[in-house]
Amino acid sequence: MTDGHSIDRDRLRAGVVECPLCERQIPEPVTHAVVYGAVDTVTAANADAVECPVCDGVTFVG
Repeated sequence: MTDGHSIDRDRLRAGVVECPLCERQIPEPVTHAVVYGAVDTVTAANADAVECPVCDGVTFVG
């Protein structure tokens, strides 16, 4: 469950994500995903946050 200020992981997996800050859809959201730590590949399963390419905001994945 998200609180309106985070991105639902299932929506990230489905590739359907709107930025809660600017309310625009993020195209290919996994390509904008961020992991805080060492990983080989950033995926929807290990993403900690998503950066919005429109407003440059960062929203955590819940």
